[in-house]
Amino acid sequence: MSSIDLFSQDTATSSFIQDVLSSVDYSVETHSETSIPARLSPIVIWDMDSFGGESTAALTRIRTTSPDTMILAYAENPEEYGGIPGNLYDIFLSVESLRLHLMSKIARLKEIQKARQIFNERMSHLVGKSESMQALRKTVERAILSSGPVLIQGESGVGKDLVAKAIACMYDKFVVVNCSAIPETLFESELFGHTRGAFTGAQNERIGLFEDANGGAIFLDEIGDMPLHAQVKLLRVIQNKEIRPIGANKTRHIDVRIIAATNRDLREEIFEKRFREDLFYRLNVIPVHISPLRERKEDVEDIAKYFIKQYAPAGEPYTLSPDAIEKLRNHDWPGNIRELENVIQRTLCFTNPGIITADDLQIEEMASHPQYQSQGIATTGIKSYDAFQQMQQQQEIAFLKSKIHECGGSVSLAAEKLGMLRTTLYNRLSRLGVNVKELR
Repeated sequence: MSSIDLFSQDTATSSFIQDVLSSVDYSVETHSETSIPARLSPIVIWDMDSFGGESTAALTRIRTTSPDTMILAYAENPEEYGGIPGNLYDIFLSVESLRLHLMSKIARLKEIQKARQIFNERMSHLVGKSESMQALRKTVERAILSSGPVLIQGESGVGKDLVAKAIACMYDKFVVVNCSAIPETLFESELFGHTRGAFTGAQNERIGLFEDANGGAIFLDEIGDMPLHAQVKLLRVIQNKEIRPIGANKTRHIDVRIIAATNRDLREEIFEKRFREDLFYRLNVIPVHISPLRERKEDVEDIAKYFIKQYAPAGEPYTLSPDAIEKLRNHDWPGNIRELENVIQRTLCFTNPGIITADDLQIEEMASHPQYQSQGIATTGIKSYDAFQQMQQQQEIAFLKSKIHECGGSVSLAAEKLGMLRTTLYNRLSRLGVNVKELR
């Protein structure tokens, strides 16, 4: 039997609450004073009118001693209590609304509680004490309880896939789609499926990734690389909640939570006519921004310790020395969390158990990397990430051009040697603004 603590004087409303809750097998513990018991129920119902000015101090004690307890507050006129901070309660209702929606609000609080429990159990990798990380956790907790589309934006390596998993932690199905790895001509077939004989080579019917994710969540990673014709199809899926496989005459209804992520500036992509504005607004219902690691240096130590705990062999303890922590904090981490994870894994591989010193940390500085020196582009003086990205783009263009020239101007041969699909290489060159005809 579930239990609820009711803090209220003996009033008609408190009697109503007890009657309703008792009728659905809730055990109600009533309190006519503001003294808080050592153990509280998962849900507390608080009558503001019964305790007036004492409510702020009492609710603060509940939040401090039992932070996971959900608090439903009510009053005859809630506007009279505007001075009470909103973080001291989860829901605040008028007496009239309470009488109409008591059970639905309690159900909502239980949903939030369950989501928090699952989030805390499964998503321990979202570590850090910075303000941006705390704000991210709150956003993820709220996003878990919604069914609307989510758009995660952030630089490469910040952990967008981990945040997507956190948001989808309530679903049994979680289908991942790497949009940058699908050839442009196969997008529709991969996402929505096809019937037998729909096109040459379609010998069997195949369900698409959206249908495979039905009843769960689908993660569209690198959505900024999705070609425009596929964006149109995706827009219809979001609007109508239905798909039509290639060659099928009828649509199929689907119930899928859509989570998308990109390291691109989609507003700039919209301006350059590479991304549909209407699709952006459909996806950006719940926006999630992940700050780069260089903007939250206070999180570096916690994240490093998390990776040490993850990768250190059992029974072999490792600790970071003060000089090692200082070295980690002083690095700019252009590769973000992915780079930090790589550094920790490498360090554990080449260091004996014990104290990790600054000398043990093999952090590769970009300025000393042969690739940057060979291309004649100095990293000294680069202060912003935008400038760093521009430098990376120049490096990528130079690299791809050199490979194509080595293959006598053949994009197909260059793609084969690079381990890429020919269409993927063509798409990438197009996005980088490289005219293939000039390379032949």
